[in-house]
Amino acid sequence: MIISPSIASADPLNLEAAAATVSAGPYTDLHVDIEDGNFIPNITFGLKTVRELRKKTRLPFSFHLMVTRPYRLAEQIADLGPSIVFGHVEALDYPLDFIRFVRRLGVPCGLAFNPKTPVEPYLYALEAADGALIMTSEPDGRGQQFLPAMLQKAEKLKTLALPGGLWADGGITPDRFGQLEEAGVTHAVMGRAIFG
Repeated sequence: MIISPSIASADPLNLEAAAATVSAGPYTDLHVDIEDGNFIPNITFGLKTVRELRKKTRLPFSFHLMVTRPYRLAEQIADLGPSIVFGHVEALDYPLDFIRFVRRLGVPCGLAFNPKTPVEPYLYALEAADGALIMTSEPDGRGQQFLPAMLQKAEKLKTLALPGGLWADGGITPDRFGQLEEAGVTHAVMGRAIFG
């Protein structure tokens, strides 16, 4: 299981120290959730903060765009060393077009799915994607409880052999790794379990 630490769960007043901790650990990337307060109620980082964060670590950034305007933001972060950029299908009228748009920026692209969203209607686009990200919790205000039913989505995608992997994000703790791996998940995004 590849663990991707989510900097959004770190102390917002000590992001530099959090980035240093991750950089010194056994991690291959730093996960950056950008939430705009519209697509999701929470707000995490603006572009200025992410650019400053870029100066503090050499690790690639995996970006999770939980925003209503993913095209614009993808263009703005393309020069920040993304290993992959995930856009939410719920914010995309034409997911395949978004994948092609991000790829033209020279960045791998994946599609992200909220718990309520089935993956089957998007299989045509996932065939062209570099990765997929399954949300395994909702922003429930209770510490984001892991939803085991979401593993069924991963099961449906594991045969796609996505080059950037199959990601799970939300309420993940180490005791879930066996279930995730069995469902085909290759990357676990972990925030509170690392920074909490």
